[in-house]
Amino acid sequence: MDIIFKDTPNGEQACSFNNVRLHSFYNPSKEAERFAETAECQFSPSFILVTEPALSYCVPFLKKRFPNAKLFCIRFTKGFEQFNSKWNKVFYAESNDGTPNKNLSEEIFSTMGEEGIASCLFLSWKASDQAFPETSNYAWDQIKKAVLKSRSVLRTRNYFATRWTKNALRFSLFTKKTATINKGTSDILICASGPSLYSSISFIKKYRNRFFLVAVSSALTPLIHNGIVPDLCISTDGGYYAKKHISFALNRSNIPLALPGEGSSYASIIDSTTIVPLYYGDGTSEDILMESGFKGLKAVRNGSVSGTAIYLAMNLTTGNIFYCGLDLAFSKGFVHTQPNELEKNDARFDCRLRTTETRISSAVLNKGSIDIYRSWFSSTDFHGRVFRLSNKFSYEYDLGEIPDIDWNDFETKTKDFESKIKPGIIETEAENIKTDKIKKLKEICQKNSMNREWIHNAVPSEAVVMERSQGTASYDEAKNIVEEGMKKFLQDITRAIEK
Repeated sequence: MDIIFKDTPNGEQACSFNNVRLHSFYNPSKEAERFAETAECQFSPSFILVTEPALSYCVPFLKKRFPNAKLFCIRFTKGFEQFNSKWNKVFYAESNDGTPNKNLSEEIFSTMGEEGIASCLFLSWKASDQAFPETSNYAWDQIKKAVLKSRSVLRTRNYFATRWTKNALRFSLFTKKTATINKGTSDILICASGPSLYSSISFIKKYRNRFFLVAVSSALTPLIHNGIVPDLCISTDGGYYAKKHISFALNRSNIPLALPGEGSSYASIIDSTTIVPLYYGDGTSEDILMESGFKGLKAVRNGSVSGTAIYLAMNLTTGNIFYCGLDLAFSKGFVHTQPNELEKNDARFDCRLRTTETRISSAVLNKGSIDIYRSWFSSTDFHGRVFRLSNKFSYEYDLGEIPDIDWNDFETKTKDFESKIKPGIIETEAENIKTDKIKKLKEICQKNSMNREWIHNAVPSEAVVMERSQGTASYDEAKNIVEEGMKKFLQDITRAIEK
């Protein structure tokens, strides 16, 4: 059924769908004004998201009540596109073919971010819920997914903030050799450690001279084990397991390591390895590295090292990006191509009562993060430059706009490799702190103790609550909680450089 438009007595337009009036047939502006005035909100929102506001009469009244908020909406139909210009951002619950928009929650999250979602006021134009019940339910399910992801990310940031900052302090203390990378025109091959990587090992050796080879941390050991030396290793995780992946191979090779300040690594590796510092453009670790004098490459923060590696590769060359081992699914056997440092470590505890098979099976059940990463890869536009490469491996899932190709396709696509220039790693002078590093690093931390960005990195949940409560009676209490949190944060991180 089509949307039916109707002139109202006050000279405005109203409309209906499925015999449901989406606006008052007498005074739609007055109805919209009441909607904005009666919206319950106990905080100062940064964003307002309204589900299917139809003719958008509510916009000026929401702007009047919340002048500092950006206004977004979710459309249930394309029938109101002519009113989209009134909004800062418009999302669609349906794709062009009329099917549910599977990427809606990711679109919401990527637009607002975890802090934005935490300070967003979500409103529903009730008449649209009645006219489009299924689409409305779907849209609110997607909103719920975005909110849950936001809470999860904020909890993760709360948990890891101290660790990431300590990593940056150790980075500044121990790094001696640094490098940068000149851009090239050749193709780049990135290796992750999914089981499909094994099918490509012999081909990587065969065509090794055709590409600049990047290994994500977990793929380093199987490559080195098979006599393949990458041009660069990249590790971004701030936790314990990331440094386990690179501990074996980097101590036995001269492979440069691309590492952000928050990335985890053993002091012995940082001390002896050529480091390519990566900068995301935010965070406490970033300030520490920059104020310590380190120069580095621009990178894009991502939930997985594989995502950061793609964007880094795209910035390092005008050529294509090929990806081996990017399975993003759990197999019935080992999750990673063997040998794998974590597997070798865990296997020490296998026994008759806790077998290898039992351990591997339990790991398969913990697949939530893999599903999130796969959703991101599938929904991101890489402008036709990224290909998933294997020896005719049968993947469980496709990756949207990233096509699957085999090594015959690769050979055809790279026939002109001799005319291309590979990215070049150039060692640089590490113009970092030379003397009394501990004193200097303490000064950096103290100077930034009440810096807004440091607060949002160290105590993000508390920071969101404080900013949401500005202008309310609870602001002073929220501010005191933030100050206490920052005091404890400084005490914790300085222990990393006093040991």
